[in-house]
Amino acid sequence: MKKLITLCLFAFALLCSTQNATAQNTLEINETANAKTKELRKKIKFEQNKMDDVYRAYQAYGIAYKKISGNLEGNKVRLEKIEKVLDEKLKTILTEEQFHNYLELIRGL
Repeated sequence: MKKLITLCLFAFALLCSTQNATAQNTLEINETANAKTKELRKKIKFEQNKMDDVYRAYQAYGIAYKKISGNLEGNKVRLEKIEKVLDEKLKTILTEEQFHNYLELIRGL
């Protein structure tokens, strides 16, 4: 009986720690997306309503990047695809001039 209770407590503790790690990753991604959105808004000067869309684009990028960040060398093709998707989303959100400025500032093109 003691072993069963100990096993249940161990399983519960493991379950709780897993949820905290996932929540922390999500929090980090959201903070990074928020910081990048604010930085981009300072440099490019886009409207408030576009800020939410840019934030969501960076949030999706952060989630995808987190999945492959353990092995960037082996996932170069996936990283390029993720960056291309981010660029395409931002191209639809920003004006042509703003997107051109984004490419110069962030991508160095």
